[in-house]
Amino acid sequence: MARKETSDAQKKAMKKYDDKFDTMTIRFPKGTIELLHEHGVESINAYVNKLIEAEMLKNNTDPDGKKDQE
Repeated sequence: MARKETSDAQKKAMKKYDDKFDTMTIRFPKGTIELLHEHGVESINAYVNKLIEAEMLKNNTDPDGKKDQE
């Protein structure tokens, strides 16, 4: 069966969606993801976002990267 080509409209829609996010690649030692799952972490992405947000709050920085005025 032949593969369907991705239409230009679909490519444009995917790019528009991807442009809403910053993307990063994180490399862990082998077994780290399985260990996190064993400890109840279901979504690595959500877990990392939660840790970053907690660190920012600890440092009085809002999600926009600006220091809160005290």
